[in-house]
Amino acid sequence: MHICYTTFFRAMNRQALNRIIIFLASTLLVATLMIKAPSLYAADADFQIKKFGIDQNGDPFLTVEGTAGGTKPTQTGDIFAYVFFTDDGIYAVTSHPGIEDSSEVKDDANWHAHKVKLDNNNCVTSLKEKGDALLHGNKVSVENIDQATKVDKVLTAKLVAENNNVCVKKVFDSKP
Repeated sequence: MHICYTTFFRAMNRQALNRIIIFLASTLLVATLMIKAPSLYAADADFQIKKFGIDQNGDPFLTVEGTAGGTKPTQTGDIFAYVFFTDDGIYAVTSHPGIEDSSEVKDDANWHAHKVKLDNNNCVTSLKEKGDALLHGNKVSVENIDQATKVDKVLTAKLVAENNNVCVKKVFDSKP
């Protein structure tokens, strides 16, 4: 009987030890992957919002963990945006290659500002050239808009232009 219990406990200990080894190896693998390829597991720091508001110049602004404007889309039809919901409407600082819609910059892959309206499906229904984009360090702001005195919400997003619509495809981050 003693031999049966000893064999049983050795088998149980071996199973428990195997589970612990598998758990530790899995944890190490996931940690290694996150270090080697963080963009696969976390949103780009250039779109991770730290704070927002109205700055000392009276302009809507937000700051990010990374570099403001440090990441740009590469495909025509993709649009990256820093979006400000203000008491004067919605403003977006955008970058999009291959679609020219602004006189603020020569190449609209460079960051520039728009005043926009969105429908209930988060598709753009109106787009105006209003404001000027300013990106410096980790700060994005919209200058030369006199009516905005309060920022209620900000977000960073990817929009896609397809089938004559421009709609939000993915929100990277948002703050109240």
